[in-house]
Amino acid sequence: MMKRIAAALVLLAAFTPSAAQAAGERWELRWNPSPWRDGLNAFEAPEDDRRGSHAEAAPHVSTEGNGWRFDMHTIDRDGSDRQRNEVRGMRDGRGRALEMRKDETWRISWQMYIPGTLDATSSFSHIWQLKTSDIGTPVAQLSLPIKDGVQKIEARYWTLPDNATHGFASYDLEKIQDRWVTTTVEIKSSDRGYMRWVLKDGHRTLVDQRIDDIDLYWTEEQYNRPKWGIYRSIRSAGLQETHMLVRDLKAWTLGPVNPPVRLPPPDTAAGAYEAERKGTIFEGAAEPVYCRICSGGLKTILIGGNTYDYTVVKGILSETAATRQLTIHAVVNGTQAYRISVNGADSIEVPMTGTPDRITTVTVPVPLIAGVNQIRFFNLTARTPELDKIVIS
Repeated sequence: MMKRIAAALVLLAAFTPSAAQAAGERWELRWNPSPWRDGLNAFEAPEDDRRGSHAEAAPHVSTEGNGWRFDMHTIDRDGSDRQRNEVRGMRDGRGRALEMRKDETWRISWQMYIPGTLDATSSFSHIWQLKTSDIGTPVAQLSLPIKDGVQKIEARYWTLPDNATHGFASYDLEKIQDRWVTTTVEIKSSDRGYMRWVLKDGHRTLVDQRIDDIDLYWTEEQYNRPKWGIYRSIRSAGLQETHMLVRDLKAWTLGPVNPPVRLPPPDTAAGAYEAERKGTIFEGAAEPVYCRICSGGLKTILIGGNTYDYTVVKGILSETAATRQLTIHAVVNGTQAYRISVNGADSIEVPMTGTPDRITTVTVPVPLIAGVNQIRFFNLTARTPELDKIVIS
């Protein structure tokens, strides 16, 4: 494996024109956010202590001067064994998510300040990731590992079939700590794509390496998106309270890009509430993503499996206090179950069985009060079905 990786590496001194550029394609600037103008709206969403482990220290993700700051304290937790304070995705000036779609080529550049307290670890420690929302495994990363006793910053990509990571370029971390450096990641988001990593200290190029013919697009429905911040395991000795700064964020695309996704209309029938509707609470990892077979073209994923990841559908109206019929529409993979709680009352279990290629429904009675109601969808031990919508009748 290492011989194959080594053979695929291309060491470049500068950004030389590709075949596409030679054919007349140009890099187009798509994203250049400002901390004072856009703040955290430059990103799709912050993941700032999403488990609420250290609320008194909030915010952990913020703007500072002409950039963004990510703080990490030793007691912060994103689960029992890890820490995460990140931002995910990119939004343009009109608030639209910039989606890294299949066969598109993207170049993302930023300056970063890594203090001496943000050290490499013997377990995982990532400062940038490329992910797709419906797969837990990252597509690519910049990580801070310890290799042969030396702290490194390393560019990696992952292979999905074996869930394995492959580092293809690295540099000594201590040489770039406590100073501003510039890094650029170039990605062809394709089944046979490439990844290139450039690290510069001022005008001096420290690393410029590229690996070709790697799979960097894993899903036909979702899209790749970058994440910045600190995400690390607590299973390493010597973790310190620390932070990281980023500034001068930019993203370009080369050549044509795919048109925006056209979503089907939501169900407008009386009593129908889309899971992604305005006012819905997406707590923890839960979030709406694309869904070809769902009403409105969206579903809510990553509900359940712990106490933190849940969704609350709010604004459910009832003219009288009565027991009504709740029909849940969801994408189900095998046998899964929700626990649902109406207006904070004791929860009930709602099992469902289905396949991911169709919408499955189940109907249960629920007690509603006169006025406005809310229903919480969760599961403390396992992931639930992916929620499309609910219908009250």
